[in-house]
Order: sequence, then C-alpha cells, then structure tokens
Amino acid sequence: MQLFRLAYRNFFRNTRRSIISGISVALAITAIIVMRSYISGIFENISGNIVRLISGHIRITTTEYERRERMIPLSESLELTPQFYEALPEEGIALTSPRIKFGVLLGEEELNIPALGYAIHPEKERDIAALNKRLIGGSYINSGERAAIIGSGLAERLEVTIGDTLTIITRTAYDSPTGMNLLVKGIFHIGIGGMDRSLFYIPLDVGQELLDLEDRATEFVILVNDPNDAIDIARVIRARFDLSVVPFQHNPLLRYVNTANVVFSLFYLVVLLVACSTIANTMLMIVFERTKEIGMMKALGLTNLSIVGLLTIEAGIIGTLGSAMGTILGGLLSYWLKYQGIDISMASSSSSADMPFGPIIYLEPTPLIILAGFLFGLLITIVVALLPISRVTKLEPAKALKTI
Repeated sequence: MQLFRLAYRNFFRNTRRSIISGISVALAITAIIVMRSYISGIFENISGNIVRLISGHIRITTTEYERRERMIPLSESLELTPQFYEALPEEGIALTSPRIKFGVLLGEEELNIPALGYAIHPEKERDIAALNKRLIGGSYINSGERAAIIGSGLAERLEVTIGDTLTIITRTAYDSPTGMNLLVKGIFHIGIGGMDRSLFYIPLDVGQELLDLEDRATEFVILVNDPNDAIDIARVIRARFDLSVVPFQHNPLLRYVNTANVVFSLFYLVVLLVACSTIANTMLMIVFERTKEIGMMKALGLTNLSIVGLLTIEAGIIGTLGSAMGTILGGLLSYWLKYQGIDISMASSSSSADMPFGPIIYLEPTPLIILAGFLFGLLITIVVALLPISRVTKLEPAKALKTI
C-alpha cells in the first residue's frame, strides 16, 4: 500500500509530462476502439447484405452448379419435388425460397445491355430481400405477372422508366434461344452500385416458363431462426442430400473480412506501441532524474523488486488513466456512430455485385471491444515501461549517490 501512495505522489511530480503520456495512450485507445467497431460494422453490413440479397443463411445448389456458377449453368438446377421439401429439417428453419439466376440481354427497341436476372417468389422475398421496401418508384411484382422491377442504375443505362416494355433475350436450360416482353413495374435502389447497375427481378413462375425450368430452380435459400445455428443446420441438410449446402459464414467474402480483421489487429498493436513510446520515454527520464534518489532507496535497504514495483505502479497509473480516458471517448464516439452511421455511398456506388457493402456503415461496438481496448492499453503500457524501468536493477548505490 505504501508503494501505491508513493507512486501516486510521484505522478504529480511532473504533471505535464504525465498528462501528455496519458493523452497519447488515450488517443491510441480511442482510435483502436473506433476502428475495431468500424470493422465489426463492415462485417455486419456485408453479412447482412449477403444474407438478404445473395444466399440467405443457407444456400443450396447442385455441386456442379456451385463449381461452374460464374457460367450460370441452368441445366444444373435443383428439382423442387415434394420429397425435397419433406427432407428439410423441421426445426430451426424460418423461411425458404427458390430462386433462378440467369444472364440476359435486356433492352428496349435497338438498345440491348447485358444484365443479371433473378426469378424469385415475390411473396416470400418480401421477408428475405425486402425488395418492396427498396422501391423508389412504381410497385412490387406479383406471381404470374409478366413484369419486372429493375435497379436504378440499370434503368438509367437502358433509358427506361416505369410503364415501359423491356425485351428479354436469353437461352433456356436446354440451350435454346428464348425471349419475353416485360413491363417495367418498379425501380429499386439498393445502394450497392454493382447491383443497382445490373440486377432485375421477375416472378418465379414467369422465370420457370421463360427458361424451361418447371418445378426447378438454380438455388434454394433458407433463413433460420438463429443465425448461429446455420452451420449446424447446413450440416444436417448436407447429410440428407448430395448437394452443395453452404452456410453464410462460409462465404469467401466474409472469410476475407475475418482475415483482414486479424491484419488490422496487428495494426492496432503498432499504433498502441507507438503511442506508448511516450510512456517509455517518460519512465526513462524518470530513471535518469531520480538516479540519486534510487541510489538512496537502495542504500536504505529497498530491494530492486520494490523499486521496480514502485516505478511500474507509476507507469500503471498513467496507463490506467490514459486507457480509461480513451475507453470513454472511444466508446462514446463508437456508440454515436452506431446510430448516426458513416456514409460510404461514393465507395458503395462503385462497388461490384460481388462486394455487397454500403451505402451506410453503422459501427458495431460491443462491451467486449471496449473492455479489451482498456485492458490492451493498460497491458501494453506496463510492458513498454518495463524496458527503461529495468535499468534500475543495474544501478549501484554508491555510484548512484554520486550522480549530480
């Protein structure tokens, strides 16, 4: 207890230097907490868009379709038989929906532009992709209608508006040419440039008729009650079918984000080490300034361990105050940006359909991120400070007392 009292008094022997050291740690901890919350927000943003717009919590396709997906092989489609639905697990699944993805030439009169179409079950997709809530004009499609809703960017490229007629030119599952006239019933805006510039949606039954895929679909998406159960439910489904069953956690893009998070963790460490170098400098100056004082303490019988402990506690006080200040500032800023969000519409407008993020990133701070920031700051502060503090063990009392 006496060491704590003495260390507390020493903290105020050079208040300005102690405060500057504490502020450098506080700024580093603030930056780390905000950045970790931002990366977590990006992960939630991308995973949410993957679930809603691409794969659901679980995506089922044939193995060959999964392997050749970029070629969109319609012949490798799923048979949506009663036996298929009966074999799905009864527990944990909230919603299922078949989809058909197909490439087309889309246009009006002489203008034809490559685009990507999805034939969807309109009623079910209200609860998955929520495209009806993304409309900026017109109305949503219904089953049986030879109509489409198209992305805002695609509408601009085609120079069409609501009420116009588009002509689809594509090939069936049997590689025969086919086409259809569609009414532009609505225009949607997702905020992801690659999707808004290339996607359109039509009713599933119309798509099956167009592509010769009666009672078939290229993919089957599942929403589960608890996203954390997606991997286990996918494992159960995989055991019952000879199909590709992929939970959203195994999406390559999410794995990339997780890898990037590890890289950023190393970056956080470097930032904190640079910030804590001020504490190392402070403790080094303290050792030089108090060399005579340290020699006197040794002459009076204090052990190296006691002196090192005293200086470590002093560094710990600076680290604790700095980390606490940084934790408070970082937490407040992160939670404010959690509700305010960061507009990245310029970046998301230029992103591809394979990189579904944006247009607003909402930070995702957690108590664990904030607590880890505080403990990380305190630990690194003490570790960095121990290097100059360890010099006191090499001081000889007689020589130290002669120091001017």
